[in-house]
Amino acid sequence: MHDSGSLAGVHVVTIAPNLPGPLAARHLVQLGASVTKIEAPHGDPAQAFPQWFQALNAGQIRKTLDLKVPEDREQFFELLSGADLLLSSMRPSAADRLGLYEMVARAQVAHIEIVGDVEAPDEPGHDLTYQAAAGLLNPPEMPRVPWADVLGGYEATIAALDALREREHAQKIGNDQAVHRRVGLKQGVDDAAEAFQIGATAPGQILSGTHPQYGMYQTQDGWIAVAAIEPHFHATLTALLGDSRSTLTEHFSKRSTAQWLQFAKQHDLPLAAVEKR
Repeated sequence: MHDSGSLAGVHVVTIAPNLPGPLAARHLVQLGASVTKIEAPHGDPAQAFPQWFQALNAGQIRKTLDLKVPEDREQFFELLSGADLLLSSMRPSAADRLGLYEMVARAQVAHIEIVGDVEAPDEPGHDLTYQAAAGLLNPPEMPRVPWADVLGGYEATIAALDALREREHAQKIGNDQAVHRRVGLKQGVDDAAEAFQIGATAPGQILSGTHPQYGMYQTQDGWIAVAAIEPHFHATLTALLGDSRSTLTEHFSKRSTAQWLQFAKQHDLPLAAVEKR
């Protein structure tokens, strides 16, 4: 927990495992909130990746409770009653069976509910299925980044800040009540896929690699990404190396990646090594 920050003094309880919820919780910790994470007896599936799990949960208080057990539900409600915000990531039908909405209403906390699809929150889905539906996959290759989960975490963070602000305003006018926001992983990845869906990355378009100044080139020992698309970067690159693909290809092939990175730093150009992991 950070001792200062815009959310200093805000207490968050989270029952959201895996990735989107913990990402949001980490952002809130970084903004100064104190976070208590409730884990089921079987733990968080993200524990399969210990280093990642540790990074996601740093600075949080972790407690194990079985919310299907009445005694543990009572402990959970006590924690919730002293909190400002709850993060959850279960289907609404499951939340209803646990009496979660009733507890939230009684505790008068802000509730950020992470679901798969806001329009069909009880339908099953996961990062892979939402990326597939958005047209982001190139079968049979699997995605290298779980974009739906990552963006869901950011969407949940934004929703949390919005809900906390609304709750604070309501309290000032003596209107204490629960505030609810529902965030969908599908909606987040659909936003991310918008450039692709409108054709901005289609062959011949500016983000497709058609323009020589926006693409990847082989160096003596690897690959480098060149993003000199803005006019001032384009002018600098053209003055130094030329503006045709063949000319740039020839230039980049003659030096190492490290040399090109130094060149980029010297001339204020947006170049980066293409890391292979």
